[in-house]
This record gives sequence, structure tokens and C-alpha cells, in this order.
Amino acid sequence: MSSEDINTLKKILKISVSFEGPSDWTTREYIEIIDEYLMERLAIMINNVLTPYGFEAAIRENANECTIVGETPGCKDTIVVELYSPGSSHPAYYAVYYRRAGDNTYEFYLKNVLKA
Repeated sequence: MSSEDINTLKKILKISVSFEGPSDWTTREYIEIIDEYLMERLAIMINNVLTPYGFEAAIRENANECTIVGETPGCKDTIVVELYSPGSSHPAYYAVYYRRAGDNTYEFYLKNVLKA
């Protein structure tokens, strides 16, 4: 894939959720619900948009951006999704999503797509 193709992956894998509310139990509960639902459905959402492009995705368990590129600011607050070409057992790309859940804020967005 060329850099143009990486830009295409960035466009189709873009997911962004941002929430900020008062610091109370209802906000924390809402953030937990958002996060739980998103994490439960993330692989399905990504695979649905990747199917026409011939890729499959899997969330890399117990991994973050630090394990791929080393220590960088915010790397511990990331989730890594491996993107596989058909029939391959090794990822072709990594989609890195930033995820941060606080007491009254929640952020989730595509940070980068990296060649494996």
C-alpha cells in the first residue's frame, strides 16, 4: 500500500467520540456505558468498513502504541488494532486509537495508522 492507501485507511477507520459533563455519578456511569459499548463493538465496526477493501481486523490484546513504536507521550492510553490482508497471519498495518476515560470526560479517536 502506498501513502495514499494509508490515507484511505485513515479515512475509513476514523472513529471519534468526545464527551464532557459534570463531575458526578451519572456522568461516570454514562462514560462507563459508552466505553463498554464501544470496546464491545469496536472490532465489528472496523471489520464492517474494512470488508470491501479486503482487510480483516483484530484488537491486539494487552498492547498499546508503546509496544509497537516505543515510549511516546500518551502511548499508554492507546488501543492497537491489527489489520490483516486476506490469508495472512501477520498484520500489514496497525490502527492506533487514543482512549481516555476520566471522571467527567471521555475521549476516543483514531490517532494513527502505521505500516507493520
